[in-house]
Amino acid sequence: PKCNKEVAEANFALHESHCRRFLCLCPDCEEPVPKEQLDQHRLDQHTQVKCSRCNRKVERCHLMDHEADECEERLQCCKFCELEVPWKELDEHSAACGSRTERCGDCGRYVTLKDQLEHDKICPATQAVSGPPPSVRQTPGTCRGCGASFPAEEMEEHEGDFSKKEARSPLSSSLKAVFLSNRPSGELLGDSRDPNQISTCPHCHLALPLLTLRWHEVKCQIHIHLK
Repeated sequence: PKCNKEVAEANFALHESHCRRFLCLCPDCEEPVPKEQLDQHRLDQHTQVKCSRCNRKVERCHLMDHEADECEERLQCCKFCELEVPWKELDEHSAACGSRTERCGDCGRYVTLKDQLEHDKICPATQAVSGPPPSVRQTPGTCRGCGASFPAEEMEEHEGDFSKKEARSPLSSSLKAVFLSNRPSGELLGDSRDPNQISTCPHCHLALPLLTLRWHEVKCQIHIHLK
């Protein structure tokens, strides 16, 4: 029948007769409509109307879908500033807006808005907070050969390399022993001072950060003994 409804077989003939008499198919949408309402249906549903934003003409029945999903002038919210801008300008606006920077409240660095989610995953400040507790973190150790400080996980490799260099070095082991014995005990056991603190070489009086100074003193002392 014209109404596309399922009808019991016993009533089919009577129902079909009723549909043919009172219903017709709309030529625009092919939906069954009462014959006396066809003109009003076409006026209400299929009249061409202008979109109030883009002025494009669409059938009245499709206007709401057009305004919500198709209209280039429909307003969309920027994910960075939450300002509503026309859809056709959203990409350009988002590119400019996402390039603005804001200071990270945790690490103090300036991060672009478009990179904030990624920065949150790798922020040094939050990584430090979420890292292992101090009791299980690797603590620096002091090389027994040169007296320099290294992370504990690197110490074995360093001492192995130092032993090989020591075996090839023309400097006698007795001279190295004299040098190391003259170094302050605090440096041999691991200096707790800030490695970036500036101190002076006791041999040449050159001012260097403590971390660099340890290596410099080795070379400086060796140079003095070789004179």
